[in-house]
Amino acid sequence: MTSIVELSFIIVSWNSARTLRGAIESCLAAIHKYYPHTSRIVVYDNASIDNCPQILDEFSRKYPQTFIGIKGKQNLGFATGNNRAVAASPSRMYVLVNPDVTFKPEVITKLATTLNSDRDIAIVCPKLVYLDRSVQPSIRRFPTFTYLILKQLLGETLQTLLHPFDYYYEQMSPPQKAVEVNWAIGAFMMVSGEYIARYGLFDERFFLYFEDVSLCLDAWQNGYRVLFQPEASALHIYQRSSTSSLFNYLRLVHIVSALKFFAKYRPYQKRWQLVLWLLTLKSQIKNSLRLLKSIIHKGLQKNIVSLR
Repeated sequence: MTSIVELSFIIVSWNSARTLRGAIESCLAAIHKYYPHTSRIVVYDNASIDNCPQILDEFSRKYPQTFIGIKGKQNLGFATGNNRAVAASPSRMYVLVNPDVTFKPEVITKLATTLNSDRDIAIVCPKLVYLDRSVQPSIRRFPTFTYLILKQLLGETLQTLLHPFDYYYEQMSPPQKAVEVNWAIGAFMMVSGEYIARYGLFDERFFLYFEDVSLCLDAWQNGYRVLFQPEASALHIYQRSSTSSLFNYLRLVHIVSALKFFAKYRPYQKRWQLVLWLLTLKSQIKNSLRLLKSIIHKGLQKNIVSLR
């Protein structure tokens, strides 16, 4: 059985060769400076067809005591990939790192100090910045059903006019120290190993998107807290693939995950049931109209025959 370590870095890759090496090297730098003998890096690759498998082999050869590379045979999704990586390295703390994130070693000690400052803290997230050093709106409020439906159907501009909702904490002054937040995106977060041992990490019903929202909501419901630590920051080379166009596969995956999220939690279930009822009603109306059309068509045919 793999021994328990102080810290494990967890990365899930999928065709991420362009940025994966930088993410791994950031983790190595933190290990060499602060956790030289008490940490690991685990990269779970979701059956990439680029050079990710070769990168895993390279780091496995160079750092056999520190690096674990797992090559999945198929793409199991972000949630499952993270869960399998976590299972491969029992740890007191986990840092979930997207393959497009890089950071300074000091970020990890700042997050660890915050996480360990109280036993009811489950998750701590740093500030994320883009390549131009502008701040990414990575901390958010739990979405409402109405907000998300209007945003998907009408776009963010019209949604803001019709249904104002402070989703990105825009009305909150930039915090100077650690503060509680509803949730933060899972691109970079430190999670308590004790919490994961008790409640698990991601819900595998989410293939991609909303697994991080669900994780944070579960933490709050389990009596733990989620914190944002603005004194720590990381670089996120971010691409909004799911919203780059109105119709694409990732946008569909995002919508499906959102509906799974609303179906999971009791406060949202009534509205989700309303949507199911409306869809059922729409189907029933459509069937009734087909039947009525058929009856009218047959009646007209009989009238035509009798006239002849």
